[in-house]
Amino acid sequence: MSTERSRRYYLALLLLSNVCASASWGTVSPTIVANCLQRGSSTLTIGILTSIWALPFLLAAPLYTRIVGRISAKPALVVGMIADAAAVWLFPLAPYDWAWIVLQIVTGAMLGHFSLVTEAWLNLFASERTRARVTSLYGILPAVGYAVGAGIYAVVGYRGYAPFLAGSAAMAFGVLPVLFIPKKAGDIVLGGEERLRHAFRRAPLLLTTALLAGVLEMVPWSLMQVYAVANQWSTRAAGFALPVFYWGQVLLSYPLGWLADRAPRRTVLLGTSAAAVPCMVAMALLARSPGMWFITFLTGGIATVTYTLGLAILGQCFPAAKLVSANAAYIACYGVGTIAGPPMVGALMDRFGPSALPTALGCTSACIFLCAAAARVEWRQPEAARCIDLS
Repeated sequence: MSTERSRRYYLALLLLSNVCASASWGTVSPTIVANCLQRGSSTLTIGILTSIWALPFLLAAPLYTRIVGRISAKPALVVGMIADAAAVWLFPLAPYDWAWIVLQIVTGAMLGHFSLVTEAWLNLFASERTRARVTSLYGILPAVGYAVGAGIYAVVGYRGYAPFLAGSAAMAFGVLPVLFIPKKAGDIVLGGEERLRHAFRRAPLLLTTALLAGVLEMVPWSLMQVYAVANQWSTRAAGFALPVFYWGQVLLSYPLGWLADRAPRRTVLLGTSAAAVPCMVAMALLARSPGMWFITFLTGGIATVTYTLGLAILGQCFPAAKLVSANAAYIACYGVGTIAGPPMVGALMDRFGPSALPTALGCTSACIFLCAAAARVEWRQPEAARCIDLS
């Protein structure tokens, strides 16, 4: 098999695995939110529950890079996914907020390698001329998985074991494509691990953008249902908030990735972050009208492309052998945003009302614009040469 055909084949397997894993999350996450709303949990508690999964990686990112380096990338990924599929079964056995927080931390720890290995492989298997499109597919196909998971959730409901068993099965199916990726090809990303502080010195503005992308993506994921209910939409109607957000990811990410492979990626990020600010203003003004769903759709595309464009820029800035370490720093910063964003915005919504959500997202988008504007020199540094045999 030629190197180019190998790249496409491995990318297809990797993205298929991500669809399955995302279907699992798309089933389990709204199930958690719905059960919390039924129990009368606060918005702050819901924000913590839906974001605390990222805490293990945030605290132990250097440890994860060493584990991957020691046992290799493929076994780390497979074991983590299987362990997560088993852990999901525990949620209905202990239907309490405190227990679910613990279980979210456990499942997050099991999947600590997932994004680390997956994103390093994406940049490894992608060529420079297609990098933004490949990373946009990384945002699109999981969004398809989320939509599938939301559909499963709509069929099985949120009560009892059914949604958790469905989520577990989807994650188990995601292991199968990974088994067809040769261990030798995947391990090319190993061998040049550095301490995370080196990545912070090398690309501080890019890592700050990752943190802000975590806020921009996870806050709607966690709290858009709550925002819709708070603006007098029925619980049933509010359940469509996440599918609409997902379809924004599906339909908008690839065109923006295509553009970023033909125009400077920093320029595209400047444009999307600038466009996000008036979108958030419109979200506040149209919260009780059908226009809110169109704004939610746009927000899905903008949030996803912020992360995937940053990931493409990461791939052009770091050589293959250092991708695991660089990506660990990138994910750690993203994790800070995903952990801190929903509880902070949830607390602001409890204090100031639902309009705190679009206000916070608008401020986050403005900060992303400032980072991209200041990164003119940092993101121009040339890509290290890669002559890699993936056959």
